[in-house]
Amino acid sequence: MNRILIILVLFFISCVEKRVKDVDEIVLAEYIQEVNGVYYEGDCEEHIGDKFSGSGNYFHESGKIKGTYTLKNGLPNGYWEQFNESGTKKLVLYFENGNLIKKIKNKLNPTHP
Repeated sequence: MNRILIILVLFFISCVEKRVKDVDEIVLAEYIQEVNGVYYEGDCEEHIGDKFSGSGNYFHESGKIKGTYTLKNGLPNGYWEQFNESGTKKLVLYFENGNLIKKIKNKLNPTHP
């Protein structure tokens, strides 16, 4: 009986979807929750819904754009950008189905080497 329980637990753990996020991967939206690198609709961990698909922006306190993101079926997809407070682009990320394909950091930006 204990062996069956252990096998079922290991099977469940292996079935949980998980991916490793890039350190610069940022999604700031109150209606999107991230669990193990996968993004879901929901306003808190207790109310997680379907995998999120869509795009959005997030902003500095000044109202200037801070970043953009696109998610497809819960995974980062496409072209993402991040900007510093002055509006200068500081980072570009490109994802395909959750995999980081390319990262370009603006070398002219002294706050983000």
